Amino acid sequence: MRQITVPTLHCPFEAKISPFVNEIDQHTSSWLHEFNLLQTEEAYDRFRKYKFAWMTARTYPDADLAFLCTANDLNTWLFVLDDLLDHVKPETANYREQAWLQQVITDFVSVLRYDRSIDRVSNPVLAALSDFWNKMRQLSTASWQCQFTLSLKATFEAAVWEAENAKQHRHPSVFQYMQMRPFFSGANLGTDMLEVAAGTYLPVFVLQNEQFQKLVDLARRAVCWANDLFSLSKELAHGDEHNLVMVIGHEQQITLDEAIAQTAAIHNREIAQFNELRSQLPSFGMHIDLAIQRHLDALGTMVRGFMDWSIYDTARYEFNYTAS
Repeated sequence: MRQITVPTLHCPFEAKISPFVNEIDQHTSSWLHEFNLLQTEEAYDRFRKYKFAWMTARTYPDADLAFLCTANDLNTWLFVLDDLLDHVKPETANYREQAWLQQVITDFVSVLRYDRSIDRVSNPVLAALSDFWNKMRQLSTASWQCQFTLSLKATFEAAVWEAENAKQHRHPSVFQYMQMRPFFSGANLGTDMLEVAAGTYLPVFVLQNEQFQKLVDLARRAVCWANDLFSLSKELAHGDEHNLVMVIGHEQQITLDEAIAQTAAIHNREIAQFNELRSQLPSFGMHIDLAIQRHLDALGTMVRGFMDWSIYDTARYEFNYTAS
């Protein structure tokens, strides 16, 4: 695996971690076994080393234990699916076929929309999603559940786009990639979950405000560009070209190191844009303004939490990094 050096990334947000991290880890380890989501004990050991509980504890540090366990189940479930789609073998080649993925979308949305319970023997992946949703419904509002259902659909529709690109050996433009990446990465799900974690159920007129939506988008994008840098060596090893570094390199015909530098510059520029735009939000009244500021603080902590997990905790990625 090629050793990648990641430039220092600007991330001026508070670093925090939940005191429940070990309880979250123990819960999700049992949950993975309960639904038989991995095929070998080696795979279970590998997932323990990825330390997803630390990612969840860092990105939602102030949430209660019930939410954190449920959120970590979702995060781990998404990484299980990510590995299924990224590490295609002859016996799993259909996982990247459009028809298979479209059926997956239909099944997933059906579970969320109709609160279906699934037999874990016949379909463990779907049963695990159903279990997550049963818990999440108890922790959230009906309006949030409708939005999350749409977000999950968007995530897997974007996965179809990514899979078709890979199958056709088609290179997206930098613009196309930057539009789609927050969705097929599931970053949109992460920011949706934040609303429940932080308890900041904002009015629809705030959620639909153009400047507020831009701030949420910038936070999602920052997580994605950092992840593209941290996961680059892994994706180079697996031949996965859906990474901003490689997309920039292909479009501009520049070296890998030059593309790495450009990706880091984009990340840092958008973090600065987030902080600038935050100060320009209109007022919605003192009570709502305070809730918005708590939500934006939580967004910043989420961005920082993912970065710290990648640098300090997980064995999923290999890279050189010197924190400033």
